[in-house]
Amino acid sequence: MNQGQMDILTSRPSRAAFRSDIRTHIMDAIRRRYECDLEELVRVCASYTWNQVFLEVDRLSRTGELRLMPKQAGGYAVRLPQTAF
Repeated sequence: MNQGQMDILTSRPSRAAFRSDIRTHIMDAIRRRYECDLEELVRVCASYTWNQVFLEVDRLSRTGELRLMPKQAGGYAVRLPQTAF
């Protein structure tokens, strides 16, 4: 991570760098599976909290990069959007 990606006051990764890291982790996990339960994705992304994973999945679903699909018993599946043929 370069100096531009560090928060100067706290010496922590910037919000943009963090978002890029978690996005990459989530997208890699979904690409390997095509679809998985949200709880499974949280386990795969164990270095992040449930809230961090959910917020990024929510952001990615709003931008159309992922789909968040309701399942039975109040669960959710996360998948890649279908591509047009």
